[in-house]
Amino acid sequence: MVEMLGFAGLDFVRIDLDGAIFNLETVQAMIHAAHAVGVTPFVRVPLDVAHGEWYIPAALQMGALGIIVPRVTGRADAVAAVQATKLPPTGECHVGALGFLGGFGQISAQEYRDWAEENIILSAQVETKSGVEAIEEIVSVDGLDMVQSGRGDLSRQYGVPGQGSHPLVLEAERTVIKAGLEAGKMVSVQHYPLRDPDQVEVIGDWIRQGVHCLSLGGDKDIVAVYRRLLTELKTV
Repeated sequence: MVEMLGFAGLDFVRIDLDGAIFNLETVQAMIHAAHAVGVTPFVRVPLDVAHGEWYIPAALQMGALGIIVPRVTGRADAVAAVQATKLPPTGECHVGALGFLGGFGQISAQEYRDWAEENIILSAQVETKSGVEAIEEIVSVDGLDMVQSGRGDLSRQYGVPGQGSHPLVLEAERTVIKAGLEAGKMVSVQHYPLRDPDQVEVIGDWIRQGVHCLSLGGDKDIVAVYRRLLTELKTV
């Protein structure tokens, strides 16, 4: 799957340990497959920062170029994510030049630190009402590179479960986008194009808002394509 996504022309792939079950050997194979086909591997760590702190250095050691921490609810969560992901002096991560990304010692420790500072992306996913309310504090954290929403969880938080396009949810997402842009962070949103045949205008609206990063779909979306086709074929 990762190899095919790379050849499809996408920029990055998100390996989701929070929404799926993989062992770490599989994650490593997926990360290395991404490098082989020139697609950037992001890993969304499981559950929360408390659990993710163990997975973050493991993912980085295996070659992940981006870390996504879900359900960031306030400044403390964002600071903990930075500490787990970024090298000193910004954070306390101990992954270094002796790992995959450093060529197992091909470059010096200082060269790796300089490279990692510019190339390892940390994204905070804000998908709770408390996170939206604290968004300005979250995006003020040094070392945080990107902020993104999560409309599925936000729909439950705002009392409209399953309605990711409800005005309350979209307004919360706009709050996250606006705060991220004003703080000079990259901003990301998710959309599921295989589920929605009319996605171009929806995505275009985000682009016009200034969104930098579009996470488009997931592997399970192929089910929606076949369901739609089979439903349409029943009329033939």
